[in-house]
Amino acid sequence: MTKPKLWTVNFILSCLAHFFMYLAFFSFAPTLPIYIERFGGSSIIAGLAMASLTLAAVFSRPVAGWALDQYGRKLIFFGGLLVFLLPSILYTFMVPVTLLIVLRFIQGLGWGVANTSSWTVASDIVPPARLGEGTGFFSVTLSISMAIAPAIALWLIARYSFEALFWACSLLIIISIILALMIKYPHIEKQAVKIKTALMEKTALRPAMVILFIAVTYSSQLSFISLYTIQQGMVSAGLFFSAFAISTLIFRPVSGIIIDRKGEKGYDLVVLVGSMSMIAAILVLTILATPFHLVVGGTFYGLGFGFIQPTILTQCIRRVPSNRRGAANATFWTALDIGVASGSTGWGFVANALGYSMMFLLTFIPVVIALAIYFTGRNSNAAPSLDV
Repeated sequence: MTKPKLWTVNFILSCLAHFFMYLAFFSFAPTLPIYIERFGGSSIIAGLAMASLTLAAVFSRPVAGWALDQYGRKLIFFGGLLVFLLPSILYTFMVPVTLLIVLRFIQGLGWGVANTSSWTVASDIVPPARLGEGTGFFSVTLSISMAIAPAIALWLIARYSFEALFWACSLLIIISIILALMIKYPHIEKQAVKIKTALMEKTALRPAMVILFIAVTYSSQLSFISLYTIQQGMVSAGLFFSAFAISTLIFRPVSGIIIDRKGEKGYDLVVLVGSMSMIAAILVLTILATPFHLVVGGTFYGLGFGFIQPTILTQCIRRVPSNRRGAANATFWTALDIGVASGSTGWGFVANALGYSMMFLLTFIPVVIALAIYFTGRNSNAAPSLDV
């Protein structure tokens, strides 16, 4: 049988809208802390600004998932992007640090809605028989934006100004809005569900718990690899992040192709290989001494996260009918946000008490817990799509 077409105009538009949205998101991440410290804030305040976005997203994602299933994709997606845009425009007035934190929280509400909407729209557009592959390729837009946006954003503030950066980010979000409005959204049958019982999708809870513990480990290198690298006498962790980005770019689509072709065995293989790869990266980072270690660690971490993240997301989506995909996406991304936020905080205490090397060694524990959760629910991990 001929495989259904994946690269339709709709799918390309959704990928591009997602890409420009993530370009703006990853441009803010490395530059706002610099803005805060340059204009009178401390590193603690900078951390608070970053945490406020994640906290807001955790609040907004479950409600966004329910709203997507109740009121349709287009309206909620547009509303989320608009709320994400407005603080970006206000940033151009070079607002005080305290106001920036408030605006960052508001932006986090918009980000939670827009990001959940974008993934839900993509899962509607991708043919069910190619859901794993489609999710993998859709995730590539995240990898590319993560690889290029921080460098471009830092160049903008060094060559021009923060005002130029904020206008550029606003333009990126406006482009994302235009592309999102051009998508022809598939019709989804709505089903009346009480909000109290619809904020989380029950069938997605087990795979969401897997990604939560993977995110706890993932947060360690996001938050502390740069400080660890400096402590070890190297200039920066740029090689690690470059290797990580390239690796995820390659392996995200590969994971989707494997699970579409191999079914349940494919899920098991991808999760097992991805987990072992993350553990290998952890072992390399515990003996960090040369730039080569950064490249190897970043490559293995990228393989592991690139395999596991889209695979677990595909599980969450494939297990539910189309009119519950919003809630399933919200459940997955809320779990990932909670894992990153709690890990970033918890590993800081561990590093302070035991040092970075021992901290990275201990990050294998959440990976083992994630594997245990996955394989104890193995018989239901790869439930067939309800839309085939």
